[in-house]
Amino acid sequence: MHKKFLALFLVLAIGALAIGCGGGDDTSSSPDALTKAAYVKQANAICTQINEEIASKFTLFSSKLKRAHKGASVNVAKAYFEEVENVAIPALEEQIEKLSALPAPAGDEEAVKLVLERQEESLQKTEENPRFRIADAPGTAPNPYQRLNKPAQDYGLTECAV
Repeated sequence: MHKKFLALFLVLAIGALAIGCGGGDDTSSSPDALTKAAYVKQANAICTQINEEIASKFTLFSSKLKRAHKGASVNVAKAYFEEVENVAIPALEEQIEKLSALPAPAGDEEAVKLVLERQEESLQKTEENPRFRIADAPGTAPNPYQRLNKPAQDYGLTECAV
């Protein structure tokens, strides 16, 4: 059971890092706006930091769970869902907040707005049902986040999958 949990976590962590590439160099005339390249770089840095924090906390959680319940029956799924609520959801909220604070490149406001809307939708689905994230496990139906992550992928945000 512990191996399944660890495999599930690893799939989630890898999935968060493994969306496609994109990018380009748009220029902007607004002093507050970023170029597309600068936006993508800063957004990916934010998401990398959040992903690393989540991975670190889930690795620690998995290790504690193994030690605490060695040889004992434990409801790993329940513990995992609680950890999603305690770690992943606040981290996703932080990610969305930080991404929302970045000024969108001039002319790309709608594309950035769509990325943020889809991230909010992913967060909402996870808050409503932490089991939603389990669909990322190998051998299950297609990744339910694929549609939600597509705008980020298309924009070049390779680290910002939810």
